[in-house]
Amino acid sequence: MRPIERDLLRFKEIVWGEVKKRAREFLTREELFGQVEGGVVSIPLPQLEVPKIVYGEPLGEGPLGAGPGAEGLGPGGHIPVAELELEEFLDLMGEALRLPRLRPKGEGEVTEEAFRHTTIARKGPRGLRHVRRTLKESLKRSLLSGEYREEEPRLVPEREDLRYKAPKAKPRPHAQAVVLFALDVSGSMREEELRLVKTLSFWITLWIRRHFPRLERRYLLHDAEAWEVSEEEFFRAREGGGTRLSSALLLAEEILKAYPEAFYNRYLYHFSDGENWQGDTPLALEVLGRLLPGLALYGYAQVQGPYGQGRFLSELEEALGEREELRAVEVRGREDLPPALRRLLGG
Repeated sequence: MRPIERDLLRFKEIVWGEVKKRAREFLTREELFGQVEGGVVSIPLPQLEVPKIVYGEPLGEGPLGAGPGAEGLGPGGHIPVAELELEEFLDLMGEALRLPRLRPKGEGEVTEEAFRHTTIARKGPRGLRHVRRTLKESLKRSLLSGEYREEEPRLVPEREDLRYKAPKAKPRPHAQAVVLFALDVSGSMREEELRLVKTLSFWITLWIRRHFPRLERRYLLHDAEAWEVSEEEFFRAREGGGTRLSSALLLAEEILKAYPEAFYNRYLYHFSDGENWQGDTPLALEVLGRLLPGLALYGYAQVQGPYGQGRFLSELEEALGEREELRAVEVRGREDLPPALRRLLGG
């Protein structure tokens, strides 16, 4: 290994270690949310050590940009950063937070035709000419016609000898998924609860997309009624009113009809403070009972409301807690995000 390759590997190890060490911090850093669409994540490295060379002194190491008041800063007083591909960053975060690997449930695949040049044809473009097969055909013809001379082995391919690489269709399965996010926007959901929901939704989306590149997302809001919105509207939601959790579940049930279980891995996540209208809970549990068999996962996250925890979480666990498709968590604050995320993803 060349010195520059060894140095690059060492630098990557430093970056990987920094991501793992600060995984819980990165989980709640909202400035990362805007970076991932470009596929590259910038990681600040304030403690990166680089050689410090001073004439007349032994070679040592010191913080980048060392100097009075500049510890840990790069040129111009800025903290140095390293860039990671999103997939690499997610793998490191997943390892540090022990996030589960997602596997397709049932079939959940769509088959596409992938074309590879694995067959031979008599016609084709010059760039795909198969030289070895062409010479082989020329040799066969020369031997059969008696033109071949062993003392002067010379082959001149004719038109009938030409052979070309040709494409052959090969079925290739692709796992695909759809994820629905349902958010309770009743009057009891405050700003901080909505920020927790945004953080969980963001990381859930990234982790599912890491395993299912073909991912569709649908967003629902509800109070006493439910309606579908765009992603932007979902995260800007400010409503009020009462709470009927069944309204979101009924709408999700209707939307999922467009995503057959045979072709999609279907995920449904529901966020609420659990303050459901008591007369609505039996209907909500009934709809969930119908939905669960066709879902890869149903995740319910109950956040701490201004009046304490609602009752729906305990009622849900009592009625359906044994179902393997169900993952329910209680989120009181940001410190609960790592275990909540792991649980909601099936861990």
